[in-house]
Amino acid sequence: MNKKLKLIPLALLGVSAMTGCNANDTIYIYTAHEDNRIAQFNKELKEKFPEYNIEIVSKTTGQLMAELESSGTSTDCDIFVGIEITNAEILLKKNADLFADLSDYDTSHYVDEVLEYQKDITLADGSVRKGHKKYHIQDKEAGCIVYSKSLCGDNVPTSYNDLLDAKYQGKIIMPNPKTSGTGYYFYNGLASLNGKDAALNYFNSLNANIKEWSASGSGPVKGVDKKEIAVGLGMHFQAVEYANKNDDIGITYFTEGSPYTLYTMGMINGKEKNAKVKEVYDYFFNYVNYLDNCNIVPETIYKKEFAKAVTVENWKSPSDYGVDYTAMKNLLDPDYKNELLDAWKL
Repeated sequence: MNKKLKLIPLALLGVSAMTGCNANDTIYIYTAHEDNRIAQFNKELKEKFPEYNIEIVSKTTGQLMAELESSGTSTDCDIFVGIEITNAEILLKKNADLFADLSDYDTSHYVDEVLEYQKDITLADGSVRKGHKKYHIQDKEAGCIVYSKSLCGDNVPTSYNDLLDAKYQGKIIMPNPKTSGTGYYFYNGLASLNGKDAALNYFNSLNANIKEWSASGSGPVKGVDKKEIAVGLGMHFQAVEYANKNDDIGITYFTEGSPYTLYTMGMINGKEKNAKVKEVYDYFFNYVNYLDNCNIVPETIYKKEFAKAVTVENWKSPSDYGVDYTAMKNLLDPDYKNELLDAWKL
């Protein structure tokens, strides 16, 4: 996720007698996504709403969470894009009325497995979390093993156990689960399959070969791209983007599959009553997000009959590598996430 705080103007002040736009009715979209995705959002929304003053505010995940926790519905944010789903549940647990209710929206174009948040589910502690419709799924971000072909040579890893071999000492980067959603889904992926203790034991052993627990999910792919490391546990969509520009980058998966998480979008409660905010959100929901999912992050969230054709060069799903997505657990359980992160000491 982007680590710099900045305000990106979508359109300069647009005064229109028809819309009544002025300096006091700017529409603010808060996001923790990368610059190339923000550029696409800007382009599409500016073309659709040239008369509106829309500004996209880029924040780190931590800054965005802190803003919404402290300001609540008084925040300047009207629309949010790219809050990781467990973090969205953390925010709603603290303030159930933070997000606007989206029950009037049709979500039948999504694949069923990303709509679990709408159902009642039993959490790890045995309590029941009630389903809701206070956000939409914005994308699915998944992990892969990215490696340098030249640095690995004949030693391309084929399993998590391979990464424990001393030949990889100082040659691996993984994002820190406490600061990165990417790091967390790798950690939670192994915990989902083998239990928390086994996952912790594995990463404690892996630590001997880690060059860096990067603060950002982008660290592994960028490290491989620069040949600073041989292997990274990184974001699949970013790995494909970089591999299309650098033939030295290879992508693979282990038998445990591709760990992942989901990201959300929605409106702050009360802001949906502003007709222009709702109009912008509806266009994002019905069109712009489709472009994001086919042009940049094509992990499947939409049913085939509704999805747009993927435009990312050389895009392959985990199934093309002979694996599936990891059977992730507890993505909707804030207490479970806190338990895992509290146990992480590296």
